[in-house]
Amino acid sequence: MQLQRNPSELTGILGAEKINLLESINDQTKWRAYRDTYAKAQNLSIITPYPTQIDFELNATCNLACPMCPLSTESNTQKTHINFPYDLFCKIIDDGVPRGLRAIKLNYLNEPLLRKDLEQFIAYAKRAGVLDVYFSSNGLLLNPNRIQSLMDSGLDRIQISIDAHSKEVYDIIRPGGDYNRVIQNVLALLATRKQRGSITPLVRVNFVRTERNEHELESFIGFWRDKADMIGVQEMVLPTKSQESIRSKTTEKKASFGCSFPYKQLVITAEGLVLPCCTFWGEKMPLGNIITHYQRHGSVDLGRFWLGEQMRELREIHKNGEFSKSAICAKCISGALG
Repeated sequence: MQLQRNPSELTGILGAEKINLLESINDQTKWRAYRDTYAKAQNLSIITPYPTQIDFELNATCNLACPMCPLSTESNTQKTHINFPYDLFCKIIDDGVPRGLRAIKLNYLNEPLLRKDLEQFIAYAKRAGVLDVYFSSNGLLLNPNRIQSLMDSGLDRIQISIDAHSKEVYDIIRPGGDYNRVIQNVLALLATRKQRGSITPLVRVNFVRTERNEHELESFIGFWRDKADMIGVQEMVLPTKSQESIRSKTTEKKASFGCSFPYKQLVITAEGLVLPCCTFWGEKMPLGNIITHYQRHGSVDLGRFWLGEQMRELREIHKNGEFSKSAICAKCISGALG
């Protein structure tokens, strides 16, 4: 496996080409058109009439309190009762698929497996024609029954955030977790998939590189190289709310950077906020609220957000490598890349 990193992305992926294994379970023409559009959006060379991908935060909760995540701060505790409504999700999917929606990710900052009905969302999206359904998880709740139900639902991909190759480092990065249980859960998923003779869900393990764990990166890759389908090596985006600085000593510094997120996707939070990107800093740039918009106008049209003035301005500055013109983008990208 070779590390592939698009210059407009903050994540390098070993085995990235394996995503095209999903072509065999989809309409070939639609799949190739989706990946072609996605690649052009990654290169900032196309503006689609509708987002190719939507990320849904179905719940505003997590079962860990990682120091690099805003959800671990006290200011977010008032959101813990919020769940994104299933009926509105279905309306957005039904509106989006005919207009170009091809992929959905079922989380933002949250732990999606805390939603007991997560599989219902996955199954609906697959029936409606979404080609690529996936989510990221810390893997703690990936027990045998959940593995079976996720596979039955039609899940295409799953990304497990581990960030360590030892219990000692894992306990620093992900306090309150259980390193050995997560490893066994991922291996059990891979074994169950093999037993069922399925190629899905494709499994990616993630490593967010910081000064606390980067000495374990090579051993992490060595362990997972012949097990997981993909390995994600991500740059650390500084938290929007944190009492400590978490950085990487080995990240390559960049003076200019054009982010592809405003060209590819929108994020919808549990309370309905529509965001232009999926990093921590996205919540600082809300485009509006789809729940209140639906209540007032009876419309779930995300095109008004996607093609609005805020998104146009973001695309322009990133196309020109001028991310520093946005104070929020500057904090996000400078924190990750120099």
